[in-house]
Amino acid sequence: MPDRQHEHGTYYWNADSPHCEHGAEPDWNTNGEAWDLWSDRHPVSEDGRICLDAPAGEACFDCSTEEGDMVPWAACRAREHAKPKHGMVPSPAAEHQRVTVWVGILECLDRECDEYFTDDGDADPGVELCSHIREERACSCQRGPDDEYSSEPCAALVPAA
Repeated sequence: MPDRQHEHGTYYWNADSPHCEHGAEPDWNTNGEAWDLWSDRHPVSEDGRICLDAPAGEACFDCSTEEGDMVPWAACRAREHAKPKHGMVPSPAAEHQRVTVWVGILECLDRECDEYFTDDGDADPGVELCSHIREERACSCQRGPDDEYSSEPCAALVPAA
């Protein structure tokens, strides 16, 4: 597990990519006003200028820095993910249905953790879950577009005080 939580946010395409519709960077010597307008929408990042009007999506900043390319937030290797327990699929018609989810990092959820293997490196069929995964309950309304479940409580399933 990491020493600190990974952070996420919007990742943007570079200004020189085909996703930026503003065109080439104006020459500040010949057209300073156009360059000022252009540069306001194209701040400098570690990889050069980015286009604030061309978002690439939600990314894990830490994993993206390590990889040297955008890593979607859904693919962050360090944070915990909540995925439905194998074989558990909520009814699409139910607005609020309890769902059993497994919570852990992707290495464990994807069965790549050392605990899933014997000392010889063979898969150990007797291991259903590694010790790093915990089982929790979520609500079907908490399912995100990446098929993960958020940790926010569902008001419909929380007992009234």
